[in-house]
Formats: sequence, C-alpha cells, structure tokens
Amino acid sequence: MELLGVQIINGITIGMIYGLAALGFTMVFKALGYLNFSHANTITIGAFVIYTVVVTCNIPFLLAMPVVILFMLFYGFVLEKLIFKRFRKASSLTFMLVSISLSTVVTNVCLLVFGPQPRALTNVFPDIKFTIGGVSIPFNNVCIFVISVIFLIIMQLFFHKTKFGLSLRLASEDPSTASLMGIKVLNTRAATFAITAGLGGIAGMLVSPLYSVTIELGSSLALKTFIAAVVGGLGDFVGAVAGGVLVGLVETLSSTYIASEYKDLIVYVAGIIVLAFFPYGIFRRVKTKH
Repeated sequence: MELLGVQIINGITIGMIYGLAALGFTMVFKALGYLNFSHANTITIGAFVIYTVVVTCNIPFLLAMPVVILFMLFYGFVLEKLIFKRFRKASSLTFMLVSISLSTVVTNVCLLVFGPQPRALTNVFPDIKFTIGGVSIPFNNVCIFVISVIFLIIMQLFFHKTKFGLSLRLASEDPSTASLMGIKVLNTRAATFAITAGLGGIAGMLVSPLYSVTIELGSSLALKTFIAAVVGGLGDFVGAVAGGVLVGLVETLSSTYIASEYKDLIVYVAGIIVLAFFPYGIFRRVKTKH
C-alpha cells in the first residue's frame, strides 16, 4: 500500500505539470481554433532558462521563477507579433505546418545556444520527507504540487475576476461580439500567446528538478501534454488539468506495476481508448449532456 501511495503522489505531481502545459494547447485552440505545436518548445526553454538563472547566476529557485516567467511572457508575445500574426487568416493546416516548422527552428536554436549535453538541476528543495498514513512523501513533490496549484488558482482568478481576463475569455469565445464591445481582438491574441508561453515555461521549470534538462525535454513531454489536453476536452481549462493528472497517474502506475519501458506505450493506448468512448474529451462530453 505504501508503494501505491507513493506512486499516486508521483502521478499527481507530474500530472499537475502536464496539466499546466496542456492549458497552453487549450488556450490557443479555444482562442483560434488551431493547434500550436511549437508550444512544446516553451517547456524546453523554461527548463534551460531556470537552470541558467539558478546555476549560473546563483539565484534561488523560487526567486528565479518570476524572472523566467517574465522572459517566457515576452517570448510568447514577440513570437505572436513577429510570426503568428502574419498567419491569423490562414487555414488550420497552414497554421499547424507553420507551428511545426517553427518548433524545428527553435529546437535547433536552443541546440546552438545551450549545447547537446544534458543538465541536472539538483538540490532545488530541501531533501526531507513527510510521512502521512504510512506513505513517505518527498518535500520535492509537495513543493511542485503546491506551486502548480498556486499558479492554477492565479489563472482562475485572472480569467474570472479581472477585466482583462474576462476580455480574453470573451475574445476567445466570440471574437465578433468582443470586437463590437471595443475589445482589441488582435491584442488579446498576443496576450494569449504570451500567457501560453508562460504556462509552458512554468511546466518546464517545475519538471527540471525531476528530469534531466535536455533539448528533447519539451518534445518528450509534448505528446503526453497533448493527450492530456484532448482527453480533458480541448478548450476546457479544468479538463486540461484533470487530463494531465490522469495521464500522470497512468504513467506512474503502469511504470510501477507493469513495466517502465512500456509506460509511454500504455499512456498512448489509454488515450486512444478514452477518445474512442469520449471523442470530444471526458469533460466536454459531460458538459454537452446538460
């Protein structure tokens, strides 16, 4: 039972990170109806930048996080203004091809800047453990979980309690009405890309103490993040997080009780099975019944 409890904790921890990254896919899809496959790069960039700030500049992890978030917000804003803005009237296929091509370009730029060698961000949090109900929980997991929840709460408050957040929601759901109400839809697009880059960067920062920081980090997590977004229901914010937790649990439990070398295969097969019964995602299916 203790092993099961530990793996559930691990699954929820990594699942929260998947959920944060999945929100990036969901936000762009809800705002534009397109999938931004270059979103995976924001995970890699976030991980490398936090490593650079913490190790090179010798700044504590928690103090470095706001610096990295600001950098990622700026990155997403510039990316939309310089590249994606030019394809705002393009077809979904064109947008998808542009995002895939951009992903390849950014990956190679990161390879040139940071190099191919993997990096390890260790001793970020105190190496202590809590024991609850006979289950030993690393403080590392607790911190990552709490930070994830804090950012999710901030996102909820931003979109539901602030004027700008409400403008973003309206512009994503009904651009024509938003434009008639005086909302500058083009500016909301730029803000959407900035926020999604920030979310990807946060996911990259949180995953960096758990995995080696490599050029392939974002791409290795991208498909699971995408599955989380789709299973939860593309366009559904709560569903993206719930989908991330489900993917994280399936991954850790299958790695422990079946075989670690098959954990990715099991996640993908489980995603196919879920979508076979819930083609629009679990949460989307539930909502359409009411």
